[in-house]
Amino acid sequence: MGFFAAHPTRHPVNCPDINSLTPYLADFATNSTDVTIPAAVVILALAVFQVVRKTGIKRSPLDALPSVGIPRYPCGFYVGAWNYLKHGRAITQDGYIKHRGKPFKVALANRWLVLVSGRQLVEDLRKASDEFLSFSEGINSVLHHEYTVGHEQHHDPYQIPVVRSPMTRNIAVCFPDLYSEVVAAFENLVPATTDDWISVCAMQTMLPVVSRVSNRFFVGLKCRDPEYIKITTQFASDVIRDAAWLHVTPPFLRPLAARLFGHLESATRRAMKHLGPIIQHRLNMDERYGRDWPNTARPNDMISWLVDEVRGHQTRRTVRTLTRTLLNVNFGAIHTTTEGCLHALYSLAANPNYIEPLRTEISSIVQTEGWTKVAIGKMVMLDSFMKESSRFSPGGAVGMLRHAVKDFTFSDGTVVPAGTLIAVPILAEHHDERNYPNAQIFDPFRFSRMRDVAGEGLKHQMVTPSPSFLTFGLGRHACPGRFFAVNEQKLIMAHVILTYDFRLEDGLRPEDEWLGLMQGANTSAKVLFRRRKYITDA
Repeated sequence: MGFFAAHPTRHPVNCPDINSLTPYLADFATNSTDVTIPAAVVILALAVFQVVRKTGIKRSPLDALPSVGIPRYPCGFYVGAWNYLKHGRAITQDGYIKHRGKPFKVALANRWLVLVSGRQLVEDLRKASDEFLSFSEGINSVLHHEYTVGHEQHHDPYQIPVVRSPMTRNIAVCFPDLYSEVVAAFENLVPATTDDWISVCAMQTMLPVVSRVSNRFFVGLKCRDPEYIKITTQFASDVIRDAAWLHVTPPFLRPLAARLFGHLESATRRAMKHLGPIIQHRLNMDERYGRDWPNTARPNDMISWLVDEVRGHQTRRTVRTLTRTLLNVNFGAIHTTTEGCLHALYSLAANPNYIEPLRTEISSIVQTEGWTKVAIGKMVMLDSFMKESSRFSPGGAVGMLRHAVKDFTFSDGTVVPAGTLIAVPILAEHHDERNYPNAQIFDPFRFSRMRDVAGEGLKHQMVTPSPSFLTFGLGRHACPGRFFAVNEQKLIMAHVILTYDFRLEDGLRPEDEWLGLMQGANTSAKVLFRRRKYITDA
């Protein structure tokens, strides 16, 4: 998806310098007796315009930054913006190599995107306060959260502390339910036998699996309702699609266009039919008893944690607001986790020699620890495989988006004015030889070898962000749900590896799909599954 925004910082058209035109106009005036006076007037007007342009318009600090992918002719900016929409990944990589750790800019539809790389500048971005560089406005400039997930969700994302604290704390407690849902989901969606191979569309299989497992954690057994699965999976796709066409909609028309053609309102109404009675019952019980219900245990799920969070906040404490919050949580969970599982599945199916070492590790640990969060944490080789898969497919060419609310100065003296969009070329960072030896080679156990070094065990886990691994962002705005996402991905893949033999129809890893700067796993590829005859299980 290309990045477009509504507020240009300065008109960027590359117009020819008036000094280069003056000789031609003067010659025209000299040789044209009938139009000498009009020509003189034109020359004078252009001369005045030149003076005003150079003295009356404040130059943007962005003029000092090199641009990449901009043709050197009139209106080249807009040609560059179109090229960046089509070839953003290649242009970003070219700029990264050419400017090696120094900022550069690329053209979006009507604004510049400044790309910064290297440890120090990325650290500057990490430490910058939202008063200067806004994370939420950066995301909003791409996904248009105000229209795709809701105004209240954009301005008051109260689910973030819930994801960061009670949800993460309860992964271990709820792990038996998560595992049972993984088993049940695959039994339904991949009914393979030990005798025959069956072919399934990987995307259409993994998406409902992830919805079921995630929502077992969020809303309990309602996760198995086919209509509810359809709502949650469709919403995740609709947010991306709606954001794409909102990019090319004039800003003043977006509120009306989103209302007429967007999917948020219809998704909210449909979800409320399923979640409304559950949420209302929780609110009623909370009003009467708080956390301590009589004669029964209060469900330990996302609904309960959200109810705790909104206690005392009447504007948040409505069925509609809580339903929409759960939809937003689903969008964050389902899309990224599905992509992570698909990338890993495709890479593993295309390289079957990696399966047996992983199967041996998983089987050994499960026999000792059972299917628990502790067991998943000990699967170091699987963690390494998943992280290497994410290094190659982080979800896009750029990340760590920020919108400059005020002028901001980086430690190298680079100034970006208010209104500028800033990002890190994460795919290029992930493939930089300075960060990873043999960075262009898929090395599944790269990180498990790093963890063998004394004192390096925690540093190279998949959940640990670093300046060289930016899939989950960095610093206080690193993805708060990454602990659940990583455990869920590893659990799903561990079950697949132990339960099935699997392969690709032609043996070749399906090509990733790109839309502008956004990277996605192949949506049409099929994977063959056959249930293993001898499964070592706990």
